[in-house]
Amino acid sequence: MIKRYVKGAQAERELAKQLKELGFAVIRAAGSGGSISTPDLVAIKKGRVLAFECKAWKTTPRLKKQEYEEFRGWCEQAGAMGFMAWKNRGWKFLGVKDIPKNNISKDGINFSDLMFIINV
Repeated sequence: MIKRYVKGAQAERELAKQLKELGFAVIRAAGSGGSISTPDLVAIKKGRVLAFECKAWKTTPRLKKQEYEEFRGWCEQAGAMGFMAWKNRGWKFLGVKDIPKNNISKDGINFSDLMFIINV
């Protein structure tokens, strides 16, 4: 359990660093995955709010239905663009609306494409 937590936390810090280098203000949520549902990372730049649920698994990650609903609801309430972020030989991203119907390993986009799409 500890090893998995450390791996996930390292991945979150890596993504936070990449976003900071592009001028985002980044917050890594303390206790993400706890009883209060918050995204792992929130990044803000020029009024654009991004929320990330990060996974660092060997196999293709999935969000449980309740996790997905809470994440989607948080993004809606905050006015954030939500993404599942998967670290496995680089980063792949899926938009919150695409999470239930797509496979991130096949359909996810890379970091540079994500930055192009969100236009920052």
